[in-house]
Amino acid sequence: MSLLFWRKSALPTFSRGGVHPDEHKELTENLPIEDFIPTNVYLPVSQSLGPSAEPLVAKATKVKRGDVIARVPGGVSLHAPVSGIVKGVATGPHASLVYDTVITIQTKPGDDDPQFPEQPGWQALPVAQMLESIRDAGVVGLGGAAFPTYRKLALPKGAKVDTLVINGSECEPYLTCDYRLMLEESEKVVLGSWLIAKIIGVANCVIGVEDNKQPAAEKMRQTIAGLGLEKMEPPVKMTVVVTQTRYPQGSEKQLVQSLTGRLVPKGGLPLAVGVVVQNVATAIACLDAIRNAKPVMERVLTVSGRGIQSPRNLRVPIGTSVEDIVAHCGGYTNDLVKILLGGPMMGRTIADLDVSVTKGTSGLLFLTAAETSITRYQPCISCGECVDACPMGLEPNRVSQYMEVGRPLETEQFGVKECFECGCCSYSCPSHRPLVQFMQVAKAAYRRQERKTK
Repeated sequence: MSLLFWRKSALPTFSRGGVHPDEHKELTENLPIEDFIPTNVYLPVSQSLGPSAEPLVAKATKVKRGDVIARVPGGVSLHAPVSGIVKGVATGPHASLVYDTVITIQTKPGDDDPQFPEQPGWQALPVAQMLESIRDAGVVGLGGAAFPTYRKLALPKGAKVDTLVINGSECEPYLTCDYRLMLEESEKVVLGSWLIAKIIGVANCVIGVEDNKQPAAEKMRQTIAGLGLEKMEPPVKMTVVVTQTRYPQGSEKQLVQSLTGRLVPKGGLPLAVGVVVQNVATAIACLDAIRNAKPVMERVLTVSGRGIQSPRNLRVPIGTSVEDIVAHCGGYTNDLVKILLGGPMMGRTIADLDVSVTKGTSGLLFLTAAETSITRYQPCISCGECVDACPMGLEPNRVSQYMEVGRPLETEQFGVKECFECGCCSYSCPSHRPLVQFMQVAKAAYRRQERKTK
């Protein structure tokens, strides 16, 4: 695979680095979203960036779908995704934290479960009330970042923003959940985007979709035309821009450059160039929160890879265990070698099927040896492929060399703090070096040092 592949296209893209992995989206892109509700759900209280939520329920508590069961003080809430009985509040597995406080609920739906009907006058609510609804609904970035959405949309005083970017790129291989949402729930994506534009006070919204998702781009255009957003109050000009299929097109800084031509400064956020970015699934969650007073209780994720018997796009309650999803999808194959939460580029390998889906889980991949590398890594050969592939212009090779000799706190000079762990370096390395993991460990060393000096 040549890293120059995409430069032959006239479609917009970012200017530096990037790779084009095999997409593998054919496994699930034509499969409609299915609903699956397990017998039990296991909810880690850490569901967003920042402090963990504090449990508000105890064993034997009866809960209804939508009840607040944990809350970050002054922040987002965690809600019961099913009606039932709390079986326990105890330490359990967490995909990234290893262990966390986990609330287990046995599913027992009732006839009086909340239905979350449309709230009258939702379009005209004051912005402050909309932000409060988003916070109370526990909305976080559903593209994987899990940053509290109300904090991102509550712009700092003096901020000048003119454009909302909606991320429909879904550039990770295998994943098709956002693609299916744009096809099946395009009206909700568009209305949610309109609400976000109203909250941040902009009249221009651009939806970025990679060119391997042309049906979704066309569906979004049809929906925008049908809703007549420029005649609503406030009017919003919403356009769909098809970009090159190129990883990591969905990263904020890269997507902003592709769609607006603006370069986010080093160490800065899209806000610095007048842009706010949100994911398509997050736009839907904002609409649900404001229009229906419906909290985040479920999410759509892709279950894929040739190591699972029946790949699918599933809508599952937050807290659904990997074990239950495996059983629902027919079990895994005999040649399975790796299970990932997330995509193959930025996802995390798991070894415990008791791990459960969180708000930020966009995929669950079951990979065979033919789909992933399990080769022992070799010394750096100084080929420079990782430097060419890095979309941030960093030097992963130098970071790895310093890490191997125990000098993590000397890696800032090579840009380690700018790394957003896209995995392009590891993917491009002919020596199969775990470069992104070296970057992660070096960044963790700096965080420890910062905590000690406070």
